[in-house]
Amino acid sequence: MRNRARIGISGVVALWAGSALAGDGAAAVGHGKIDYTAKTVTATGSGAPNLKAGNVAVARLGAERAAKMDALRNILEAVKGVRVSSNKTAGKAMEEQPEVKARVEGIVKDFKVLDTKYYSDGGVDVIVQVPLDGVLTAALLPQSSTAAATPAPDPGGVTGVIVNAKGLGVMPALAPRLLDDAGKEIYSAAIVTKDAVNKHGIAGYTGSLDGAMKDNRVTDKPLIVRAAKLAQAGGSDLVLSADDAAKIAKLAGVLADAKLIIVTD
Repeated sequence: MRNRARIGISGVVALWAGSALAGDGAAAVGHGKIDYTAKTVTATGSGAPNLKAGNVAVARLGAERAAKMDALRNILEAVKGVRVSSNKTAGKAMEEQPEVKARVEGIVKDFKVLDTKYYSDGGVDVIVQVPLDGVLTAALLPQSSTAAATPAPDPGGVTGVIVNAKGLGVMPALAPRLLDDAGKEIYSAAIVTKDAVNKHGIAGYTGSLDGAMKDNRVTDKPLIVRAAKLAQAGGSDLVLSADDAAKIAKLAGVLADAKLIIVTD
């Protein structure tokens, strides 16, 4: 019976993950899922009952604690797979900087339990989640977000930027960059305000241009441009034409407030 029950929860998890994470911006990492569109990391954990426990209730309490510990391990491993930039993952950042590792581990401990399944033998399964945006992004980008305040409204009433990168195989990241065709940086985490990082991160991702145009991040009058190519194969940074780069470079307020959405495959 237990095996059949476990198959059941696996099916539930698979269906739930498919509905929440399917399509654009999702990646499986070990026992977890990274969704760059929803800006979440999700994982599962399982706890077996202590067969020496006095009764099912006692066994269940121990199994629930074990399931949460398993989920913590799994979601931390999933977070390590988050791409911070074209050349760095969260795991690499944590290896290189012990203070970043400590901050990330502290943040992940506060995961949210989305669902819990209890079994007749006292075993427990849990699904947990942490948001990518906010404190986690800030912890992984300690040198970013130095802009003091959002400048005045941009010329022409432009309210955001949509970069169509369909067909380029762009890999979503917490801090992508936009470059002109000469390699000059026109957008990066360094020019985004701390408030914007905490609110919605450095960039949004979606799988359709229609979805991007309806997103509140870029609101009513977004500038839409087409990415010319990736700065490097399999990377997150995008190269724009000289004309498009010049248009975006004028949008100081939009850029400082991270009102950028990238349309991916």
